[in-house]
Parts: sequence; structure tokens; C-alpha cells
Amino acid sequence: KLKTEKAGKPEIDEAVKKLLAGKAEFKAATGLDWKPGMTLAKAASPAGGSADAINAAISAQGEQVRKLKTEKAGKPEIDEAVKKLLALKAEYKAATGSDWKPGATPAPPAAPATPAGGSADALNLATAAQGDLVRKLKTEKAAKPEIDEAVKKLLALKAEYKAATGSDWKPGATPAHSAAPASSSGGSGDALNLATAAQGDLVRKLKTEKAAKPEIDEAVKKLLALKAEYKAATGSDWKPGAAPSSPAVPAGGSGDALNLATAAQGDLVRKLKTEKAAKPEIDEAVKKLLALKAEYKAATGSDWKPGAAPAQVKQPSPKKEVVAVQ
Repeated sequence: KLKTEKAGKPEIDEAVKKLLAGKAEFKAATGLDWKPGMTLAKAASPAGGSADAINAAISAQGEQVRKLKTEKAGKPEIDEAVKKLLALKAEYKAATGSDWKPGATPAPPAAPATPAGGSADALNLATAAQGDLVRKLKTEKAAKPEIDEAVKKLLALKAEYKAATGSDWKPGATPAHSAAPASSSGGSGDALNLATAAQGDLVRKLKTEKAAKPEIDEAVKKLLALKAEYKAATGSDWKPGAAPSSPAVPAGGSGDALNLATAAQGDLVRKLKTEKAAKPEIDEAVKKLLALKAEYKAATGSDWKPGAAPAQVKQPSPKKEVVAVQ
């Protein structure tokens, strides 16, 4: 760009000097000569140490962005440069665990995630950090593909958090204890069938109304999780209108599944009311909700309440023998 615009020789020399230094650092880090458009496989070096290189790259890209803005370059050119800058900053944060700041000394690489994977505190921090990144990208009007990729990662982290804790992630919330594994005695096919159907209705509604992509993605993720749980409980894939292949076990423990189904239907009812949907549609959803609540009470002996841990399924009382008197 400087040569094309016939900038001053000192300015060109300074830029070339930085370019050569960057190429030398690239070769030192990768063992390869830099070439335009080349893609590098990410080699997660145990000792890390790429923070310095990323820091230098961000500084150079930041200068390029400022130069383009000062010269009032075309918006597409500025947007492309900003996109690269944001990608570098995200890479820096992933490598060091802290936001990039001009002149800052790169922090040591972030510690890897706990292998056991169920650390609610770590997932909470990761989700919060990813949420900050998404908000930043949206505020800076980054390119849509970049925002979509960040949102996708955020949704994956939220799903992982829920799987580990049993509750939805909320900003500033204290991580809940890890959720207890579902009872293998199962018998929850009917409730899971209802929950999956309700979630499927919600996904279709969001798509029909052309809701925001993150909202649709979140709903689809919940639907897929329910389908997976249904298959685990019944041994077969869920299909609309299909009766669960596993009969309910009398001694069961379907409280958990009924709790999920009732919560999902409650979400649908609230959404319909918020959006002022047609009365027949709301009435039908409420009818399903009431039926689920009644089924929950019949199975557990207690009324359903949002966020409440499912009560144990009632066991049938033993019949008393009547002895005839001779």
C-alpha cells in the first residue's frame, strides 16, 4: 500500500523493516518461510510461548487499521483489516487468558482445561469470557461469519456447563454442583417424548418467525440433547408421533424426565404469551403444560415447581391380606 501510494522512503523502510522482522520471527517459531495465503496447522505447543509473536502481529495490524482509518480508505478494506485484528486479539486471549492491551507484556499461556471436564468454575469462566468476546464483536460490528463462529462456541460452552451442573448458565451466577447422573432404571420414554415434541415445536416456531440465529441455535441444541437422551432411555431414535419403544417401568423414576418436559413446555407457553400468539395456539400449549403437571404429580406425589428437584416416584403400597375367620 505504501509503495502504491508513493509514500516517503523513511516510512516505507520502517514498514519493510517490520515485515522482515515478522518473517524472521515466523520462521523461528514454525521452521517455515512465510508465504501469502499459507495455512498453518495449530500445533498446541505444551510450553506455549507464541504470545510474543501474536502480540507483535496485533501491534502491526492495529497500526494498519489506524492508517486505513486516517486515510479514509474504503469501508470493505477497513472492515477486513479490523476482522483480522479481532481474530488476532481472540487468539491472544486464548493463548494467554487475558485481553490484549497496547504495550502489555504477554501473560503466560492459559492453563489447559481440567481433563475431567466437569469443573463448573472453569466452565463458568470460559463461558463468561466467550460471552465478552461475542459482545465485543457485535459492538465493533465485526463480520457476520466471525460473530457466528464466536456465538457457536458460546452455545457449546453453555451446553457443556448445563451438562456438568444441571442448570442454565447465567452471568455472575455461582456454578451449581455437578448434576447427578440420570437413574438407569429409566422408564422416562413418555416424558422425554413429550419434551422432545415440545422443543421441536419451539424450534419450528423460531424458524418460521425468522428469529435471531443464536436463539435458534440454542433451541436446536436443546432439541438434539433431548433426542440423545430419548435414544439413551429407549434404545431407538425419536420420531414425531412415535410411541416410546420402552414401556414405563412401574418402579421407574421418571420424575427427572417429567421435570424436563414440564420446564420445556412452560418455556414454550411463556414465549407464546410474550409474542402475543393466537389464543388457540396458547390454549393448546397451556393444555399440554397442565397435562404434564398432572402427570408429574401422579408420578411423584407433589406439585411441579420451576427449578425444584424431582421428588421420588411414589411406590405402590403393598396390599394387605385378609384372613378369613373360621
